[in-house]
Amino acid sequence: MPLSNLNVVASLQGTSLSIADALFPIVLVNAYDGRYQRRTSQDNLPDEDGKRFSSPSLLLRMQQGSSNFWSILRHVSFLSTALLLAHVFASGELRSIRKDSYVLDVGILRWLIATGGILNGTVLILMALLAMAASPVTTTFLAAPMNAFQLAIFMYTGFNQYRWIGLSVCWALSLAFIFFPARESTSNSTAATRASYSFARNVIMTVVLCGALYGMNGLGRGSSASFNIEVPTCLHNFSGETQTPWPKALNYTSALHDDYLGARPHVDTIANMTFLMDQCRETKDGGGVDDVVNCLSILEHAGNEYFSVPDKTPSVRASELNAGVKHYVHAIAEDGSMVKHHANLTAGQSKPKSFFGTCAGPVIPFHVYWTGSATWRVELFIKAYLYTQNLPCSRLWLWLDSDLDANAVEKMLCEDSIFQRFRPLVARGDVVLKRWTFPDRVPLARENTEITSTPDLLPTMVTEDGETVIANGIVQDAHGQQWLNLKSPHASLAPVQVSDAVRFIVLHLHGGVYCDMDVLLLRDMRPLLLPDPISGPRAFAEQWVERCGPYDYNTAVISLPANSSLSSYLLRGGVRMGMNFHPRVIGRMLWNDGKGDEVKMLHNAVFDPLVTNLRREGTGTCTVPCHKNFQSAFLGEVEEKVNEWSNYHGEVEVVGEEGALGNRSLGNFFRGAWAYHIHNQWWKFPEPTSWMDVITRAQDGYFDGFRTNAYGEWWEGPVLERYDRKRW
Repeated sequence: MPLSNLNVVASLQGTSLSIADALFPIVLVNAYDGRYQRRTSQDNLPDEDGKRFSSPSLLLRMQQGSSNFWSILRHVSFLSTALLLAHVFASGELRSIRKDSYVLDVGILRWLIATGGILNGTVLILMALLAMAASPVTTTFLAAPMNAFQLAIFMYTGFNQYRWIGLSVCWALSLAFIFFPARESTSNSTAATRASYSFARNVIMTVVLCGALYGMNGLGRGSSASFNIEVPTCLHNFSGETQTPWPKALNYTSALHDDYLGARPHVDTIANMTFLMDQCRETKDGGGVDDVVNCLSILEHAGNEYFSVPDKTPSVRASELNAGVKHYVHAIAEDGSMVKHHANLTAGQSKPKSFFGTCAGPVIPFHVYWTGSATWRVELFIKAYLYTQNLPCSRLWLWLDSDLDANAVEKMLCEDSIFQRFRPLVARGDVVLKRWTFPDRVPLARENTEITSTPDLLPTMVTEDGETVIANGIVQDAHGQQWLNLKSPHASLAPVQVSDAVRFIVLHLHGGVYCDMDVLLLRDMRPLLLPDPISGPRAFAEQWVERCGPYDYNTAVISLPANSSLSSYLLRGGVRMGMNFHPRVIGRMLWNDGKGDEVKMLHNAVFDPLVTNLRREGTGTCTVPCHKNFQSAFLGEVEEKVNEWSNYHGEVEVVGEEGALGNRSLGNFFRGAWAYHIHNQWWKFPEPTSWMDVITRAQDGYFDGFRTNAYGEWWEGPVLERYDRKRW
């Protein structure tokens, strides 16, 4: 732990514990030697008849020594536990937990913690029974593979090859122990003891096997296991206010065409989030099951009401801002419209391949995090980004975890067979491979006003680097810059925790928008990302699938202004809670601190239009397509084929072999939504004529140069290979 995180009391506590840890083996050995010597000296005393006991055999002395050792270890363990509990109460840690553990405010997480405590207690009792029935050595031997199994479940993506070798050895030993148990060597092992030993062993073996089957099932099915989650109580008890449906809520019939979104919005276009939030909710307090169909209709048809282009003044329009500001470049077109390479060109017309144009206004980064080699899903995300976004005004930053693999960027760029097709785009600048290493600390916004109000202020002290400690984990350098320490005080994080933290850190440092790799972009995000001409930079996030309150966020899609007081506050809160950046926990913190309005929660229809269908019980109108699970987008014949087009007013046509005919077209896929959240499904592949097959073929046609994108634009970049459907 760095000195900047310590005060005098903490330093004394750490020093005393370190000395105690160092002396513990010496004390243990001396206690064992002294007790053994007393035992052996007593064995040599004469009995009542004046005869001395015979010297105990070597085997007997070994048994006595083992008994002495475990007796000492047991007493030392109880004493250590008592000292640690006293230390926890004296350190004030409980006060910090009450202040910062917002996880206890989230119902499902509170239930998981309680369940984990019950299961751990059950395992502890079983281990105690096993130790009584067999021996401490046997119990310890069995505990190793059980703990290794838990590591494999919670950290399987973070294991390197050496950890997998150790895990395999543990499992091999456990299987040998289960199927080839050694006989008890003690002569006083009774039938009851052996029976209780067998019972405990069988119980543990059953728990391990069931857990393994559940884990494999969950890994294979992705998020499909969540389809049967019960509807939250707050949704069962909902009796919301009715709202007049949008006039065009029922989808209209239209012929198949690729440019179904019309012309791309002006480069300075801004979406009115207040309008979207007011229209896309069913109740005034924001609770209940929202009407996703009505909201999709608003998103599709009411663009003239929620889109606007500010007045052409330097203080209002993004394209008129100071050209010297970092990340800001200006377009060739004087009116701020799309530059030439986005003009309406006919197929086959000459287009530049190595130039993607300039942007009138800020260039906005899109962040995505990934570990390991590329899959077809990485290809899907990148191609969807290229298909929908304003490329001169956007950059795709692919963050590759270099903590797990130091050569991740080099392998992706030079060795990955799927990513090879995007190398020309890396050279051109559309896609940027970024090396992610967890930083030791990050700078906080200079206008940050949260530090002075935190209750865990420490006495002012100066570190050996000349930095002043102003709060727990926060230092200020000689230039007045405050820094938040991230990594050093914390243990290694699980992959999900790393992913949760990455988005907040990169957005704090660079701004823009973060998307999970299982998000499929459907519309130009720029109108949502530009700062409001009146209120300034905006922040928003996706709505949680089981939203019961205004604090239930989902950060699969999230945007934050860079180096702002808001992003500093969110980072500070996650660190205070032990690097816990779970969206619902962060949401509770925002709400409890009265900052809920600073991060807008956009309706499910905006980024996750299908998820509300999973919680509906057949009431009301359904989306187009009307799916009830996340697998349907990958299936040629869906389970809901009877109701798939229940809200489509027109003739339902047969889908052709190429997936580009009939009703299944990109223009009919949750039309109006900005994105579609796939929710994992990593092991799924598109079946012929499925919705995902239709989407990928539309992308292939666009990059081949004989189809336009949704905005009627032709691809002018380098040639991109088609999806390798042979792998599917």
